[in-house]
Amino acid sequence: MARSKKTDTAKTTAAAATAEAKTTKTASAAPKTTRVRKTVSISLQYGGMEWTTDVLTERAVVAWAAEHGQKKTAAKDIKLYVKPEENMVYYVINGDSGSFTL
Repeated sequence: MARSKKTDTAKTTAAAATAEAKTTKTASAAPKTTRVRKTVSISLQYGGMEWTTDVLTERAVVAWAAEHGQKKTAAKDIKLYVKPEENMVYYVINGDSGSFTL
């Protein structure tokens, strides 16, 4: 009994579709990694005054945006260095440095 070309082509196409579906399912079944951010708040108390990280960060971003002509939303990498004995906060935002008084 001879097979027809249509039957062989249909089987080959069906096998290819099944293999592709398995590959797609395997690729999409890979676990997604999500980064969980923790909320941290620090209060600095010195000389009868108190500052929180949120307040100092906001003041640094405002000072940086004004000094460098940027939008506040452009600040991505923010580092603060608080020196209460000097009454100063030094910052590095997106590689640009500056300072402001407490």
